[in-house]
Amino acid sequence: MAEAQFFKAFQATPSILVIASLNDGKYREVNEAFENILGYRREEVIGRTSLDLKIWKNPADRLFVLQQLREGKKVRNLEFSFRNKAGDILTGLYSAEIIEIGAERCLLSLVNDITSRKKFEEELRQSEERYRRLYNDTPVMLHSIDHDGRLVSVSNYWLETLGYERDEVIGRASADFLTPASRSYAREVVLPAFFQTGCCKDVPYQFVRKNGEIIEVVLSAIAERDADGRIVRSLAVMVDVTERKRANEEIDRLHTDLAARAYELEFTNRELEAFNYTVAHDLRKPLTVISGYCQVVSELCGNKLDLQCREYLKEAYEGTCRMNLLIDTLLNFSHLAHTELQRETVDLSAVAHEVAGDLQHAEPGRTVTFRIEDGITVHGDKNLLRVVLGNLMGNAWKYSAMREAAVIEFGQAERNGTSACFVRDNGDGFDMAHAEKLFVPFNRLSHARKYEGFGVGLATVERIIRRHGGQVWAESESGKGATFYFAL
Repeated sequence: MAEAQFFKAFQATPSILVIASLNDGKYREVNEAFENILGYRREEVIGRTSLDLKIWKNPADRLFVLQQLREGKKVRNLEFSFRNKAGDILTGLYSAEIIEIGAERCLLSLVNDITSRKKFEEELRQSEERYRRLYNDTPVMLHSIDHDGRLVSVSNYWLETLGYERDEVIGRASADFLTPASRSYAREVVLPAFFQTGCCKDVPYQFVRKNGEIIEVVLSAIAERDADGRIVRSLAVMVDVTERKRANEEIDRLHTDLAARAYELEFTNRELEAFNYTVAHDLRKPLTVISGYCQVVSELCGNKLDLQCREYLKEAYEGTCRMNLLIDTLLNFSHLAHTELQRETVDLSAVAHEVAGDLQHAEPGRTVTFRIEDGITVHGDKNLLRVVLGNLMGNAWKYSAMREAAVIEFGQAERNGTSACFVRDNGDGFDMAHAEKLFVPFNRLSHARKYEGFGVGLATVERIIRRHGGQVWAESESGKGATFYFAL
């Protein structure tokens, strides 16, 4: 009866149970857990040894067990590795006793399979190792504090940034590394709120490095709680924003300076505009007087003057006319800086045809061939762009006057990956060595001085194109004409 109960309990035990002869190591009995866990059927193992089946991963472990038992020592829950029928390695806690069955001494072995637990423990260890590595090696300042606000861990980057060794900071209050103002803010506002809510975000702090240098950081943190919901520690992330803050302060300073300069420039421009009108008015008045007296003298006394005097009088009158024209030119050039752009879709080809018609109407005796490409449209201020074409085509008309077969072209071409409009002529051209002077107001090239003008036409073009956010440039060769390009 007792033997039957023992056998029933032996088979029902969920742990591996084995009875083997102590003399030759052959299996006399195994339970169902042995079959289920190791994958062997009972008839496959009875009469064979664990060494025959290579169940022990390390056979020396079995010898160690036998030695312990011979010396009268207990074998309890020793961790060994075993091999199942499929060749997979299992981990078990091994216990053994020497028992007597009839006249034979036997070894009773019990193994608790902890393979799954060991796997979980290894995964947990690796996970913790990855976390520690990430925590310590990530290039961000990290620290954790306990419920008393003392540092329990800091990342390597935290130490590198502040210049401390780990044993200099662990156990100290995190607030000890702040400036006095930030320390008060932390103790009076941030930490009480954090321990109440369990989080904080984008808190501005000033940390003090070991060398006394102050850095600006933004801190965010979350809390770790125990099973009762109490906060036991924190994980805080700090981002060094020192350079960003300095850059923002510099940007703010530059914006302030820029706004001040813009105001000064606007004030100066208004003063200059007022000055221009004042000068124009003050200049026109005596010019009007001179011009008027020239006409009166010419009408009343012209027949009494000799030829030379009449020429002098004529030169004086024409001089007042040129001065009036110069005043108008100066005022128009000044207005360009203040004219508000009225942007729309502009048919430049149509504008070019209008300008060509005006030029031919002004000098009907000249023979000039106009080649105007149709369908060229841009987005800009139509009135100002007409001034651009008026100046460029007017210059082409002027500087091709010595050509019997003058040709003026308006078209569009790709230049440096940009679509640009151009005005081309076959006139005098210019030396490219002086190209940078073309768009300087009142700066005329030496060959151009034989033609009428004040030297503001191209400067006007450059200012208008620049107001449109574009650029203008020229290509030429002396005696072979010139091409002026502009891109908006």
